Amino acid sequence: MIFQLLIAALPLGAALAPPPAAAVPCVAAIISVAGDPEAGPAGAGPLSGTTADQEDEVQRATAWPEVSNKAEVKQSISRVRKARTEEMAVKGAQQLKEFGPAAAPLLFKSLKSEKDAEARTRLEAALDSITTSEHTRLLAEVLEESADAPRRYAARRIAELGDPGLRERSEAHLASLTARAGDKRARKPVEPLDLDLAAVLCLSAGSPEGLDRVIDLAAPEPWKSWSPAIERASAHAKDAGAEIGAELSERLSKATSPADRVVLLRLLTYSASPDQIAPVVPLLDVEQNHVKVAAINALRMIIDGEAPLKRMSSFDAIEHAKRWKARL
Repeated sequence: MIFQLLIAALPLGAALAPPPAAAVPCVAAIISVAGDPEAGPAGAGPLSGTTADQEDEVQRATAWPEVSNKAEVKQSISRVRKARTEEMAVKGAQQLKEFGPAAAPLLFKSLKSEKDAEARTRLEAALDSITTSEHTRLLAEVLEESADAPRRYAARRIAELGDPGLRERSEAHLASLTARAGDKRARKPVEPLDLDLAAVLCLSAGSPEGLDRVIDLAAPEPWKSWSPAIERASAHAKDAGAEIGAELSERLSKATSPADRVVLLRLLTYSASPDQIAPVVPLLDVEQNHVKVAAINALRMIIDGEAPLKRMSSFDAIEHAKRWKARL
């Protein structure tokens, strides 16, 4: 149960690895103490991050703050890593939160060398508690890291926070990974997770590079774990401009299979603007209930900013569709 709580608290790449056999008892408490300063209120959904109006006001940091007491920071990190008791882990997480972003370089150093998966998850939770939209450019530097854990964390966290100014950097990151994945002589193979994270990162910056891969992640099975990450990245894509919504709207206008339509509607729900709903409206009349429901949910978010309904009977879907058609 505790590991499930942890997964809910880490909405992107950190939540995609399979759970270990035995969870550390104090993990949920660490998440509760650390928190995410930019996650928004519980249940707020992926639209609770930086908006387009706020984007211009974000002052992007160019360097991490100087740490006042390196020894104390290292001691706090050690408490989070070892987590022999719940009190020990909670104390370490709280101390790191108080140190703030100055603790990030040492946390990344520890994350790079940490072998234990659960300890890495606790370290990532601590990083979540001290990083905000202000730090996306500094996090982007970690994309060049050769070690998997810090590089994947950076991709996840930037996509979660959103930064349209990192579009070219995100595209270059995906291109580099794609080239390495196709190089049979590469010293270290590129795993699918790395490509997936890079594709979602591009999406969050408003870039269509990697969109085909994101569409694959919106299929039923991967969507179970990727939906929070993609929904939030799609919302950032909308903030970045109309390009993603326009591309998805065009693809939806040509889609004929119910499966393809549902996948595209999932992405359009958070990335499209009201002037991009033309191919959505006709789907209110389709026979397949799951397509009709996806169209209704897309309109709910795009037009009214209301969260999709998780459950809707065929009768309710017909009634909702009638109301939308009368309204539009």
